[in-house]
Amino acid sequence: MKTAVHFLSEWAEGEAWKVYILNKVLAKSKTDSEQLLKDVLYLMKSREIPDKVSDVDRNDMEKQVLTIDEISSPRNINALSSDINFSLGKKLNVFYGENGSGKSSYVRMFRKFADNYFTSEKDLTIIPNVYMEQLTKKTMEQVVETTYSLGEQKKKEIVNINQRHNVLCKINIFDTDSIVPLINNDLSFSILPKGFENFQITSNLLDILRIETLKAINHMNESRDKIFIDSSHNFIREDIENILGNVKTTGKLKSYLESNYPKSDEYDEVIKEIDFQINELESSNPIDKIKILNAQKTKLFTIVKSIENLSVLLNQENLKKVNKLIVDFENKLIEEHKFNLSFKKRVSFLEVVNNEWLEFIKAGKHYFDSINKKQINLNEPCIFCSTPLNSTSATLIDSYMKQISNSNRETLNSIEKEIQNHDITNMIKLLVKEEEALFESEKFIEKIKSTMQLLNRNIDIFNTNLKAKKTIGAEVILDVTDVIETINTEFDALNNRIENLSKSKDETGKLIVSLKNSKLSVQKNEKLHTLTEQLEKWIFLQEEIERYKKIKGKFSTNTLTNKQAEAFKIIVQEEYIKTFEDFSKDLKVPNVDLKLIPKKGETLRKKFVASEKYKVTQIMSEGEQKAIAMVEFATDLTMRNDFNTILFDDPVTSLDYKRTESIVNLIYKLSKDRQILVFTHNIMFYYMLYNISEKTTNKENKFFKVDELDKMNKGLVSESFNGKLENLSGITKRLKDQKQSINSKKCYGDELEQLLKKAYSDIRTWCELIVEEGFLKKIIRRHEPNIMFSKVKDINGSFVNELEQVSDLFEKSCRWMAGHSQSVESQNSSASKESFNEDMEYILKISEQYKSN
Repeated sequence: MKTAVHFLSEWAEGEAWKVYILNKVLAKSKTDSEQLLKDVLYLMKSREIPDKVSDVDRNDMEKQVLTIDEISSPRNINALSSDINFSLGKKLNVFYGENGSGKSSYVRMFRKFADNYFTSEKDLTIIPNVYMEQLTKKTMEQVVETTYSLGEQKKKEIVNINQRHNVLCKINIFDTDSIVPLINNDLSFSILPKGFENFQITSNLLDILRIETLKAINHMNESRDKIFIDSSHNFIREDIENILGNVKTTGKLKSYLESNYPKSDEYDEVIKEIDFQINELESSNPIDKIKILNAQKTKLFTIVKSIENLSVLLNQENLKKVNKLIVDFENKLIEEHKFNLSFKKRVSFLEVVNNEWLEFIKAGKHYFDSINKKQINLNEPCIFCSTPLNSTSATLIDSYMKQISNSNRETLNSIEKEIQNHDITNMIKLLVKEEEALFESEKFIEKIKSTMQLLNRNIDIFNTNLKAKKTIGAEVILDVTDVIETINTEFDALNNRIENLSKSKDETGKLIVSLKNSKLSVQKNEKLHTLTEQLEKWIFLQEEIERYKKIKGKFSTNTLTNKQAEAFKIIVQEEYIKTFEDFSKDLKVPNVDLKLIPKKGETLRKKFVASEKYKVTQIMSEGEQKAIAMVEFATDLTMRNDFNTILFDDPVTSLDYKRTESIVNLIYKLSKDRQILVFTHNIMFYYMLYNISEKTTNKENKFFKVDELDKMNKGLVSESFNGKLENLSGITKRLKDQKQSINSKKCYGDELEQLLKKAYSDIRTWCELIVEEGFLKKIIRRHEPNIMFSKVKDINGSFVNELEQVSDLFEKSCRWMAGHSQSVESQNSSASKESFNEDMEYILKISEQYKSN
């Protein structure tokens, strides 16, 4: 058959963290809540393969049963006497006593110990002995010496009733305060056989995990909320909220800031410029300012045009062209040099005038070219000496002319002239001081000046190489795009400033507002970028909070509750319903309906009549309610296999005698398997328990009488071996003994008052007994339901003459007896020694006259 642990294993199957929790439950190991959460989170994150559920003994261990053996020496527990010492039986123990004798003090003491005590009473405080003259720290301690057995072990301890005792807490209590919670509350099966307690323990661990997770979430919430709590963030509060609302992961924060809150690389300059514009717009003389700005524009126009022109000359294409001319010049120069060497060889005989002769021949060549003469003929006059040319001279001059034709001098001159045309001297002029003063931005002026200096340096390099006919390197090329853009931007800015200064007053006001908003926007963006680390921390914490919230959801007990309900239905439900119905039949309350409600690893049981909307207390009488509460109490004990001590405090109050008999039978039935303590002031109930016990040979049933010596010494327990009802003879004898004590010379003051109260309690009982025995001759008895018709003929009619006086004595006794709550002042009279002696004289006379034969 499947056990509760089998169902728990099914709940944990496939998830390492659940198996881990279940193993801790089954091993009954101590739990550190913080460490438990760390371990579970690690298992969730690592996704380890689940272990198996520990191989434990899945059958319930045999429970050790508690039995209380002896009570002695109570100290400072109400007015219980410290001289008390009595032993208890292993089965049924019944305590009888009048009101005020000290029974309730024992009940309070035991219910302080009990864990299994359903009660509607909130305050279980036990007051100390208020009659003691002095209470020291030691005497204030509320203790009782207790001997108890747990299984085979027997212990004797001095127990502090205000501290939980690990063994005595097993006591079960049923009293008047238990009725409403037992029948109206949705009670849990807190402890069940077959390992069902593990469902609740597991549920408790899940609650612990949920609480620890919530604590972690709250801690992270606090840390997160402190990040931007400072008032310095107020002006960007809306922007922060916008960012945090739209950015869900830290990895996306920077790109979001860059896209939506761009940061200026020159923040100080931008702010300075905006402030400058605002101040300018707020100035009182815009016309003069406009003139200055126009002068700036004119100068900038001149500068930018010069730079643009220069950039055309110093670009790659023009540099290539100039370098080609220089290379061509160098090549032609080499060719010319070769020509000169060749020519020198031809006229080597003119060692001295070689160069002059060369120039002379070149001049002749120019002459021939001017008259378009291509050929030298024989006998023609020489252009140099007019002598007719012979064949040799003609050939020689012709060769000279051809040599001259091969010269590059003219080409060289042409190339050099073209090279010199590229000279760019004085294209860029530096700004003079007056021109610099036009501009407000020193940074802008410095940039222009540095650009001009660089341009002039490149011009010098260019011109120097140009004059030297050297190839010009690419270092002279300048990319002036940036500076031109800067100047154009400044140019546009000047236009805007002029335009803005020309606006109307209203337009200027709106513009100033716009500039201030722009400034604020720039300041916000700058501030937001400085908060990147805090924003990332906030987003990280928010991510963790959301993650922990999802994890917290995993600790829901819903699936565990469903599994427990399944296990409960299969293993327990049928047995519980049958047990409840059986006890209901025994106590004659069969009309109560049941509903089982699964909740958080438990199954709650609910009782109602006819419909769930009607509570038992709304329908049933007080006696029926007590009977149903007893049924619930007995069923709970049975289902839990609980055989520990049970205490019943006056369980038959408000019951008719027929149901009282049923309660007696139930209590006696329960006493066969465990120790039971019954406290009552109902002599009939005491008598019925005694009678049912007499039918057995069980030696573990005991009956006790609870008395008081005085107001400081109550709860005196004496064992009664006969358990018979009080009779007229016995009560009269006790009154005689009390008369002797009261009339003692040592009896006065408080002691006399207490003895008189006790005596009048017995006189009250005497009044009942004299009517029962002296008048009615026991045909009707206080503790029996039936009339004895066989004795009707024995009724003593003469007693009718005494009825009025006995009735007056009964009423007086009710006011003067112990346990009466009315104060002496409000009674208008109180018991005295004289009145007691007068009453005793009458009592003794009537007792003698009407005593039973």
